[in-house]
Amino acid sequence: MAPQGPKMLNTANRALWWVPSIANLNAIKKTEVDAGINITCRVTAANFQFGITGNASITDPGLCAQIETSAPGLATVAAEMDFFRFKNDVDDVAWTTFDGKDISGYLVQRIGQIGDDEDQENTPVKVGDELQAGEFLTHDQQILSPATAGYEKFKQVFAPQAYVQRSIVVA
Repeated sequence: MAPQGPKMLNTANRALWWVPSIANLNAIKKTEVDAGINITCRVTAANFQFGITGNASITDPGLCAQIETSAPGLATVAAEMDFFRFKNDVDDVAWTTFDGKDISGYLVQRIGQIGDDEDQENTPVKVGDELQAGEFLTHDQQILSPATAGYEKFKQVFAPQAYVQRSIVVA
């Protein structure tokens, strides 16, 4: 059966939060995300990576095997992105939040799930939303060199500690 309806655009269709504390990644509370920092418009679309990037292969065939068999192993999770710098501290919240190595927190992403008249940055999560989320430690900030005229930016790499592909927001 052919799909019905329009495809989901990737333009302005994601929201991203840095959340200080989540009790259960499989059942994220709305209040936990609301306590976080919305960093959606501070991240560049270029060089954005968040989520599962593949699986390690387990190759451990039996002695009687005639070929090297494999099975999917642990998922590989990556989270790194470039951030814009801002002239005032209120807007430069990513720079001031990720100001060192080993800062612990949670990245939470919502894709879609908003009305046509809403925008991702200003629409809070609601009960029933599906999120991607993970616990991470920060690496040191990397100030990016300007290649052409543009905005000042820095790269932030996160070390994964835990990750869930689908978590449903609860009350």
